[in-house]
Amino acid sequence: MRGQLAIMMGLLYAVQGAWYPLLAVHLKDLGISGEARGWIFATFALGSLAAPLGAGQLADRRVAADRLMACIYALAAVLLGVMASGWIGGAWPIFALFLIYWAIVAPASSLSNTIALRNLERPRAQFGGVRLWGTIGWMVAGWIVAQAMALTGSDDGPRGASEGFAVGAVLAAVLALFCLRLPRTPPLASSGSGWGWAEAAADARILLRRPIVGLYFLTAFGVTLTLPYMFQVQPPYLESIGLPRRWIAPAMTLGQLPEIAALWALPWMLRRFGDRGTLALGIAAWVIRYGSLAIDPPLWVALIGIPLHGIGIACFTIAGQMFLDGQAPPHRRAGAQGLHTVITAGLGALLGNLLAGAVVGQSGDTAVVFLVPFAVNAVLLIAWVGLAKRAARRSHPLPETSPVTRPDQGVPSEPLGSSH
Repeated sequence: MRGQLAIMMGLLYAVQGAWYPLLAVHLKDLGISGEARGWIFATFALGSLAAPLGAGQLADRRVAADRLMACIYALAAVLLGVMASGWIGGAWPIFALFLIYWAIVAPASSLSNTIALRNLERPRAQFGGVRLWGTIGWMVAGWIVAQAMALTGSDDGPRGASEGFAVGAVLAAVLALFCLRLPRTPPLASSGSGWGWAEAAADARILLRRPIVGLYFLTAFGVTLTLPYMFQVQPPYLESIGLPRRWIAPAMTLGQLPEIAALWALPWMLRRFGDRGTLALGIAAWVIRYGSLAIDPPLWVALIGIPLHGIGIACFTIAGQMFLDGQAPPHRRAGAQGLHTVITAGLGALLGNLLAGAVVGQSGDTAVVFLVPFAVNAVLLIAWVGLAKRAARRSHPLPETSPVTRPDQGVPSEPLGSSH
């Protein structure tokens, strides 16, 4: 079971890791402006605004999550193949293609979390070990693309990075087939229960009764506002200070090495520092990372700071997903993950990508653009450290009456924020 879930995570993140780190460079080669690049990157957020809620509710009420994942990646393989072919050119046609792509694929992250958390015997202790294979998949995909670019000569000039899309398309097709072998994860709630935005609002009301969850959502929104700088702004910046193009994707995988270690140690960190302390470590990692880029460092300093991004992902993003899973009633966990995706990858990433694109359009690919994410994360860190303990004390327990419980546990899993 854990092996199957690990392969699912590895393939899922390998699909995106094959092309996403090179997207900014690819668009720059096509002559697309900074503002237009911001809108193209924002398609992920636009697709995340509604699709994860619908997919999360489908997985909670109508369709097995594993079968839904298979359909998603079959369509993703086709769309990435179109992008690799070069048939689509120009800012607005590419914008439309990626808008369709993310409307389909954006739910996959929350669905994969749902599948893993539902089928693990001890989610709190085991999820980190399963999720780290997603990080490994991202790294391996980056190195495969680097070798493909070396063979085709794409590193010799501004020819784009179509190899990344081609590798991504193949991996997406493999994942679609593999999803048919995943453990069946049927809906838990009644198929006749509510649906649509009204039900999503009910999910939100249940979660936000706990002040610690409301504070977490606000903090996660702010953090996600700054994450587009890592993939929209950092790759062209690294190239501008001397990093060869074909090494951009492998260089970005430096962030995954400490992420693997942090995920392996995540159960220990949660016991040692609690949820609040672990999440604070993640925010602090981004404060240091963006601060190091804002001082216009030499290339070697910019590269050795990349691992801090991996620590932020493990200690805040992934630990936060686990935290949220423990706060939601069992029959609403997929919907809770979908709501999380809307707030972070939807609203946060939308505004963050547009902001990053506007800043690059005004300042170019220079170090000064990193002052904004540095300041935002510094304020969030101070607010989280100052307010999280008080919010946790004011948070009332989960509702005792739920129509279902976890199938692998007789009672809902322990709320992660309740014991610290």
